Amino acid sequence: MPKVNCRKVAWDDVERWCQTVSDKIIASNWLPDCVVAISRGGYVPSRLICDRLLVGELVSIQVSHWPSAAQKAKEAGVRNPLICNLDGKRALIVDDISDTGESIIIAKDYVWSNCRPDELRVATLQWLSMSSKIEPDYFAEEIREWVWVQYPWTRLEDIVGFVKRIISDGEKKDAWTLDEIAKAFPKWYGAGFGRWYYKRALEYLLKRGDLVRTRKGYSLPE
Repeated sequence: MPKVNCRKVAWDDVERWCQTVSDKIIASNWLPDCVVAISRGGYVPSRLICDRLLVGELVSIQVSHWPSAAQKAKEAGVRNPLICNLDGKRALIVDDISDTGESIIIAKDYVWSNCRPDELRVATLQWLSMSSKIEPDYFAEEIREWVWVQYPWTRLEDIVGFVKRIISDGEKKDAWTLDEIAKAFPKWYGAGFGRWYYKRALEYLLKRGDLVRTRKGYSLPE
């Protein structure tokens, strides 16, 4: 069994889920005048849903929650506030997933208090029902067991954190090679990716000072 249950999402999945969410919104006889994307995970779904619903107004609010792949921040909060007047409008908050639900709760409270829409609803591509504190008004898929959903827009970012964890928590050795990391990755996370991602992740970790390059490969700094 992998150490982290990771589910790799393809662009075709995203297209299908956005279509499902849009169809559900239309079927509910409710259409938003404005879409509010929760940054950063909600950017891509929001734009696709805007297109499917022919909504021209798209704004965003950034809520900080996950510092790196599958690791929860101590506190969640609004990083970049949204300043706009939604009086007289119906607003739809969009995120990629409701896993803990905390980002959505924070975004809803903020939009209600500061932007004052007449109506406010929430849509996500996926709803992790076993852990989320809130159920979105619209979602494409319910997930009943915990899984780290790996979206195309967080691919390299997640892999950076995953590679670092393999080197720091994996088999103790003088150094890890690119081939060893590529082989270990699917065993740790249940999904594999192209070698370009592993190579780029290692380059970034070296540049940031989280790893050092030795004659044998890559290792943690002493």
